Amino acid sequence: MKIATHIYKSLTAKLIAASLLLFALESCDQKNTEPVDVYGYFPLEIGRYTVYNVKEEIYSTGQANPVIKNWQEKDKVESVSEDEAGMFTYIVSRSTRSSETEYWTKIKEYKVQKYPDKILTNIDNQTFFSMAFPVDTKMTWNGNTYNNRDEEEYHYENVNVPGKVGAESFDRTLRVVERNDSSIINRYIGIKQYGLGVGLLSDNQTSFEYCQDDACIGSGKIDSGTRKARVIVDYGIE
Repeated sequence: MKIATHIYKSLTAKLIAASLLLFALESCDQKNTEPVDVYGYFPLEIGRYTVYNVKEEIYSTGQANPVIKNWQEKDKVESVSEDEAGMFTYIVSRSTRSSETEYWTKIKEYKVQKYPDKILTNIDNQTFFSMAFPVDTKMTWNGNTYNNRDEEEYHYENVNVPGKVGAESFDRTLRVVERNDSSIINRYIGIKQYGLGVGLLSDNQTSFEYCQDDACIGSGKIDSGTRKARVIVDYGIE
Protein backbone atom coordinates (compact mmCIF):
# COMPACT_ATOMS: atom_id res chain seq x y z
CA MET A 1 0.00 0.00 0.00
CA LYS A 2 2.85 2.37 0.77
CA ILE A 3 4.32 1.80 -2.70
CA ALA A 4 0.93 2.46 -4.34
CA THR A 5 0.49 5.62 -2.27
CA HIS A 6 3.96 6.83 -3.25
CA ILE A 7 3.22 6.22 -6.94
CA TYR A 8 -0.14 8.01 -6.67
CA LYS A 9 1.45 11.06 -5.02
CA SER A 10 4.21 11.12 -7.62
CA LEU A 11 1.73 10.98 -10.51
CA THR A 12 -0.43 13.64 -8.87
CA ALA A 13 2.56 15.97 -8.48
CA LYS A 14 3.55 15.44 -12.11
CA LEU A 15 0.00 16.15 -13.32
CA ILE A 16 -0.15 19.36 -11.27
CA ALA A 17 3.24 20.47 -12.59
CA ALA A 18 2.17 19.73 -16.17
CA SER A 19 -1.08 21.66 -15.67
CA LEU A 20 0.76 24.67 -14.27
CA LEU A 21 3.23 24.58 -17.17
CA LEU A 22 0.39 24.43 -19.70
CA PHE A 23 -1.38 27.33 -17.98
CA ALA A 24 1.83 29.37 -17.97
CA LEU A 25 2.40 28.71 -21.67
CA GLU A 26 -1.17 29.65 -22.54
CA SER A 27 -0.96 32.79 -20.42
CA CYS A 28 2.30 33.75 -22.07
CA ASP A 29 0.85 33.17 -25.53
CA GLN A 30 -2.25 35.19 -24.67
CA LYS A 31 -0.08 38.03 -23.39
CA ASN A 32 1.92 38.11 -26.60
CA THR A 33 -1.03 37.93 -28.97
CA GLU A 34 -3.77 39.95 -27.27
CA PRO A 35 -3.18 43.72 -27.03
CA VAL A 36 -5.12 45.85 -24.61
CA ASP A 37 -7.20 47.29 -27.45
CA VAL A 38 -7.30 44.98 -30.46
CA TYR A 39 -9.00 47.66 -32.53
CA GLY A 40 -5.87 49.76 -32.11
CA TYR A 41 -4.29 47.87 -34.99
CA PHE A 42 -6.94 49.36 -37.28
CA PRO A 43 -7.67 52.79 -35.74
CA LEU A 44 -10.63 54.66 -37.20
CA GLU A 45 -11.50 58.25 -36.42
CA ILE A 46 -12.47 61.23 -38.52
CA GLY A 47 -9.43 63.11 -39.77
CA ARG A 48 -6.98 60.23 -39.35
CA TYR A 49 -4.69 59.95 -42.37
CA THR A 50 -1.81 57.83 -43.60
CA VAL A 51 0.60 58.55 -46.44
CA TYR A 52 2.38 55.77 -48.35
CA ASN A 53 5.15 55.53 -50.89
CA VAL A 54 3.97 53.12 -53.57
CA LYS A 55 6.12 51.18 -56.02
CA GLU A 56 4.71 48.93 -58.71
CA GLU A 57 6.65 46.63 -61.04
CA ILE A 58 4.86 45.28 -64.10
CA TYR A 59 6.42 42.34 -65.95
CA SER A 60 5.31 41.42 -69.48
CA THR A 61 6.12 38.40 -71.63
CA GLY A 62 8.93 39.17 -74.05
CA GLN A 63 10.12 42.26 -72.16
CA ALA A 64 13.56 42.06 -70.58
CA ASN A 65 12.83 44.58 -67.83
CA PRO A 66 9.70 45.51 -65.89
CA VAL A 67 7.88 48.82 -66.15
CA ILE A 68 8.37 50.54 -62.79
CA LYS A 69 5.97 53.14 -61.44
CA ASN A 70 6.33 55.22 -58.27
CA TRP A 71 3.80 57.49 -56.57
CA GLN A 72 2.28 58.42 -53.22
CA GLU A 73 -1.14 57.57 -51.78
CA LYS A 74 -2.99 59.20 -48.93
CA ASP A 75 -5.89 57.54 -47.12
CA LYS A 76 -8.01 59.72 -44.84
CA VAL A 77 -11.11 58.94 -42.77
CA GLU A 78 -13.71 61.48 -43.91
CA SER A 79 -16.93 60.53 -42.10
CA VAL A 80 -18.67 57.88 -40.01
CA SER A 81 -22.25 56.65 -39.69
CA GLU A 82 -23.97 54.27 -37.27
CA ASP A 83 -26.77 51.86 -38.12
CA GLU A 84 -29.66 50.71 -35.92
CA ALA A 85 -27.60 47.80 -34.59
CA GLY A 86 -24.86 50.14 -33.43
CA MET A 87 -22.36 49.14 -36.11
CA PHE A 88 -20.14 51.83 -37.59
CA THR A 89 -19.28 52.48 -41.24
CA TYR A 90 -16.37 54.80 -42.06
CA ILE A 91 -15.84 56.53 -45.40
CA VAL A 92 -12.18 56.78 -46.38
CA SER A 93 -10.87 58.89 -49.24
CA ARG A 94 -7.83 57.95 -51.29
CA SER A 95 -5.73 60.58 -53.03
CA THR A 96 -2.59 60.24 -55.13
CA ARG A 97 0.30 62.33 -56.35
CA SER A 98 3.45 61.65 -58.35
CA SER A 99 5.82 63.30 -55.90
CA GLU A 100 5.90 65.20 -52.60
CA THR A 101 5.98 68.54 -54.41
CA GLU A 102 2.63 68.00 -56.16
CA TYR A 103 -0.93 68.51 -54.91
CA TRP A 104 -3.10 65.57 -53.92
CA THR A 105 -5.78 64.39 -56.34
CA LYS A 106 -8.68 62.42 -54.91
CA ILE A 107 -9.30 59.27 -56.95
CA LYS A 108 -11.82 57.24 -54.93
CA GLU A 109 -13.62 56.57 -51.69
CA TYR A 110 -14.05 53.25 -49.94
CA LYS A 111 -15.86 51.94 -46.85
CA VAL A 112 -14.59 50.32 -43.69
CA GLN A 113 -17.12 48.57 -41.44
CA LYS A 114 -16.28 47.94 -37.81
CA TYR A 115 -17.86 45.01 -35.96
CA PRO A 116 -17.04 43.48 -32.57
CA ASP A 117 -15.43 40.46 -34.24
CA LYS A 118 -14.12 41.82 -37.54
CA ILE A 119 -13.15 44.66 -39.87
CA LEU A 120 -14.57 44.66 -43.40
CA THR A 121 -13.12 46.82 -46.17
CA ASN A 122 -15.20 47.53 -49.27
CA ILE A 123 -13.05 48.96 -52.05
CA ASP A 124 -13.79 48.99 -55.80
CA ASN A 125 -17.07 47.14 -55.08
CA GLN A 126 -15.22 44.23 -53.45
CA THR A 127 -15.60 43.50 -49.73
CA PHE A 128 -12.61 41.98 -47.96
CA PHE A 129 -12.52 40.48 -44.46
CA SER A 130 -9.48 42.51 -43.41
CA MET A 131 -9.09 41.58 -39.75
CA ALA A 132 -10.67 39.12 -37.32
CA PHE A 133 -10.85 39.49 -33.55
CA PRO A 134 -9.53 38.50 -31.11
CA VAL A 135 -6.04 38.99 -32.50
CA ASP A 136 -4.31 35.64 -32.07
CA THR A 137 -1.79 33.62 -34.08
CA LYS A 138 -4.20 30.67 -33.87
CA MET A 139 -6.91 32.65 -35.65
CA THR A 140 -7.61 31.91 -39.32
CA TRP A 141 -10.42 33.21 -41.54
CA ASN A 142 -11.46 33.41 -45.18
CA GLY A 143 -10.57 36.89 -46.39
CA ASN A 144 -12.98 36.50 -49.32
CA THR A 145 -16.00 35.50 -47.26
CA TYR A 146 -17.97 38.53 -48.47
CA ASN A 147 -17.04 38.51 -52.16
CA ASN A 148 -17.11 36.05 -55.06
CA ARG A 149 -13.38 35.36 -55.20
CA ASP A 150 -11.76 32.04 -54.40
CA GLU A 151 -11.28 31.27 -50.73
CA GLU A 152 -8.09 32.65 -49.18
CA GLU A 153 -7.19 31.63 -45.64
CA TYR A 154 -5.81 34.63 -43.75
CA HIS A 155 -3.84 34.33 -40.51
CA TYR A 156 -1.76 36.41 -38.09
CA GLU A 157 2.00 36.28 -37.65
CA ASN A 158 4.52 38.10 -35.43
CA VAL A 159 1.86 39.57 -33.13
CA ASN A 160 2.78 42.34 -30.69
CA VAL A 161 6.44 42.44 -31.69
CA PRO A 162 8.57 45.53 -32.47
CA GLY A 163 8.89 46.30 -36.15
CA LYS A 164 10.65 48.67 -38.50
CA VAL A 165 9.14 49.96 -41.72
CA GLY A 166 11.30 52.21 -43.81
CA ALA A 167 13.18 54.51 -41.44
CA GLU A 168 10.62 54.35 -38.62
CA SER A 169 10.35 51.86 -35.76
CA PHE A 170 7.13 50.78 -34.06
CA ASP A 171 6.74 49.22 -30.61
CA ARG A 172 3.97 46.78 -31.47
CA THR A 173 3.20 45.34 -34.87
CA LEU A 174 1.55 42.31 -36.44
CA ARG A 175 1.29 40.78 -39.88
CA VAL A 176 -1.79 39.55 -41.69
CA VAL A 177 -0.72 36.90 -44.18
CA GLU A 178 -3.34 36.83 -46.90
CA ARG A 179 -1.46 34.51 -49.22
CA ASN A 180 2.00 33.01 -49.45
CA ASP A 181 2.14 30.41 -52.20
CA SER A 182 5.02 29.56 -54.47
CA SER A 183 6.05 26.84 -56.91
CA ILE A 184 8.41 26.45 -59.85
CA ILE A 185 5.82 28.09 -62.12
CA ASN A 186 4.34 30.92 -60.02
CA ARG A 187 4.51 32.97 -56.84
CA TYR A 188 1.62 34.66 -55.04
CA ILE A 189 2.18 36.77 -51.93
CA GLY A 190 -0.12 39.07 -49.98
CA ILE A 191 1.17 40.34 -46.63
CA LYS A 192 0.05 43.39 -44.68
CA GLN A 193 1.79 44.74 -41.59
CA TYR A 194 -0.06 46.82 -39.01
CA GLY A 195 1.11 48.98 -36.12
CA LEU A 196 -0.77 49.43 -32.86
CA GLY A 197 -2.28 52.91 -32.75
CA VAL A 198 -1.18 53.57 -36.34
CA GLY A 199 -2.88 51.11 -38.68
CA LEU A 200 -1.53 49.76 -41.96
CA LEU A 201 2.25 50.12 -42.12
CA SER A 202 3.03 48.19 -45.29
CA ASP A 203 1.26 46.16 -47.94
CA ASN A 204 3.14 43.81 -50.24
CA GLN A 205 1.30 42.10 -53.10
CA THR A 206 3.08 39.85 -55.58
CA SER A 207 1.64 37.84 -58.47
CA PHE A 208 4.30 36.26 -60.70
CA GLU A 209 4.18 33.67 -63.45
CA TYR A 210 7.62 32.15 -63.99
CA CYS A 211 9.10 31.03 -67.30
CA GLN A 212 7.89 27.53 -68.13
CA ASP A 213 9.93 26.78 -71.25
CA ASP A 214 12.16 23.71 -71.13
CA ALA A 215 15.26 25.89 -71.09
CA CYS A 216 14.25 28.04 -68.09
CA ILE A 217 11.60 26.26 -66.02
CA GLY A 218 12.66 26.22 -62.38
CA SER A 219 15.09 29.11 -62.85
CA GLY A 220 12.82 31.69 -61.21
CA LYS A 221 12.82 33.89 -64.30
CA ILE A 222 9.69 36.07 -64.24
CA ASP A 223 7.62 35.77 -67.39
CA SER A 224 4.75 38.05 -66.41
CA GLY A 225 3.01 39.53 -63.39
CA THR A 226 3.12 42.41 -60.93
CA ARG A 227 4.64 43.36 -57.61
CA LYS A 228 3.22 46.29 -55.64
CA ALA A 229 4.50 47.61 -52.33
CA ARG A 230 3.01 50.34 -50.11
CA VAL A 231 5.19 51.66 -47.28
CA ILE A 232 4.10 54.20 -44.68
CA VAL A 233 5.95 57.55 -44.64
CA ASP A 234 3.60 59.79 -42.64
CA TYR A 235 0.48 59.56 -40.46
CA GLY A 236 -1.57 61.62 -38.04
CA ILE A 237 -4.86 63.46 -37.60
CA GLU A 238 -5.91 66.53 -39.55
